[in-house]
Amino acid sequence: MDKIIAEIKNIKAKNTIIFSESYYKSCDNKTIMGEVPFKQVLFLDYRETEAGSNPREYNGLKHANLKILQSLLKDYENMFRFLHSGIIVSLVNPTFTDDKTTQYDDCCLTNGNQTRFIVLILVLLKLFFHKTELKSVKGKDFQSFIKTNFDDIEGIRNLVRFVKFNKVAEIINYLHNNKKYLESFNKMDIDSFLNARIRIQINLIDAILDDLDDETLDTYHAGTLIAEANNDTQNVKVDDIFGTKNRRELNEKIFKDFNKEYHRQVEIEFRLGEVVDKVKKVHILTLLRLAVATGILCKENDIFKSTNQRIPIYKLFERLLKKDNVDNTIMAISKIIPLLYKIRVNYIEPYLEDCKRKFTREYKEKAISGDLGNTIIGTQVSSLLNNDRELQKLIQRNINYNIEHIMPVIVFRIRMLFRENEKNKLDLTISEANRPDFFKGLVEAVYKKYVELKLAGLPTSLTTVVRDKKYYESGYETYIAFKNFYKSSETDYITKNSHIIK
Repeated sequence: MDKIIAEIKNIKAKNTIIFSESYYKSCDNKTIMGEVPFKQVLFLDYRETEAGSNPREYNGLKHANLKILQSLLKDYENMFRFLHSGIIVSLVNPTFTDDKTTQYDDCCLTNGNQTRFIVLILVLLKLFFHKTELKSVKGKDFQSFIKTNFDDIEGIRNLVRFVKFNKVAEIINYLHNNKKYLESFNKMDIDSFLNARIRIQINLIDAILDDLDDETLDTYHAGTLIAEANNDTQNVKVDDIFGTKNRRELNEKIFKDFNKEYHRQVEIEFRLGEVVDKVKKVHILTLLRLAVATGILCKENDIFKSTNQRIPIYKLFERLLKKDNVDNTIMAISKIIPLLYKIRVNYIEPYLEDCKRKFTREYKEKAISGDLGNTIIGTQVSSLLNNDRELQKLIQRNINYNIEHIMPVIVFRIRMLFRENEKNKLDLTISEANRPDFFKGLVEAVYKKYVELKLAGLPTSLTTVVRDKKYYESGYETYIAFKNFYKSSETDYITKNSHIIK
């Protein structure tokens, strides 16, 4: 057992992926495809890496994951890789030592995280029960096994803490209740299982960035975009149904003012990937999310839960479009969307990038001066103080942001500042001249809270934390200070035009 544990840990320590056979590499040097042994994917990073961040956590034995588990136990050596689509990984700064091996600086498992966690749990169970057949186990004993054997490598330690024991117990209980699968597990040879194959597609992020016109994208944002798009395909039917079915009404009602203001400048994408020409585009979810964050359609607690979820937002607008006597609400939303989009593009996006550079410098200085000892990266910082390049990368990874986590909070903060101007268009009660300082301060306050939450150590996934009321309280003091300083009045525009969808 010790030899096997050392081997799989060594794979992670070397940041290598070794294929079972020679890989295929595309002519444009952007994609690698092939098959790799299970042991090569056990500890691939997927959260807040320089190569992106995957928003989807392992969610237990749901229907699809149960099928994956069953396929693994039935025939992991042969049929499994033909019955499941495999995994997708994004790499930063890869090097190729031969036609089977690639080393990399950072990686993100952008699709296939459910499969990887099931494989990993089965491996951990086989290692835990290497001398006996599967039986019930206490959570503290299993966690002690994990800590004893996998706590010495930072990347592995950070990943295995997401192997929650309740998810492990779920698999143990399923096996105990299904005799044929229990027999398959007990007969499973750990070496042959670790060397069984899974299909893999690797995106070489650096090469992809070189050909993009969008200078605002770095490796993190490009990798995150790929991860979110791959996970969005899990819900493609929601996009297809909502976007296609309601396109006319959305254009004529919800996006009426946006289409007028941004005619031929920005194209609305109703289904992910449908706009392929090199034009500026915005997905319907981005625009609808802005309106939901104002609270015009839901109670305050539902704002927190909904704005970072796709399906609840679609359901809100599906119901709104079916209701009678909501013309005022629809007209208000139509006016809100272009104003908030303009704020996003003109203020929030550039100020976030400015803040990112500022925070990277500040937190690197804190790291060097020993002020990050109580954070989740404290131990890692100590080990990298003599390696400036790696320290810089560590700080950047933890400073990175997802604008969809921050923009709803900004909107939530300013929702009482809407007013209609003399042209019957929506505006803010804060003057144009004062907006740069106002939004700079607000962005910095919310972004700082976002970073602090990450560095404090997340009790659950980041997407869950950013749906919490406490996170939405960030920026409140800054908002009040600027509002009072500029003598900017609050209005009842949202309250007057709201229609709570139940």
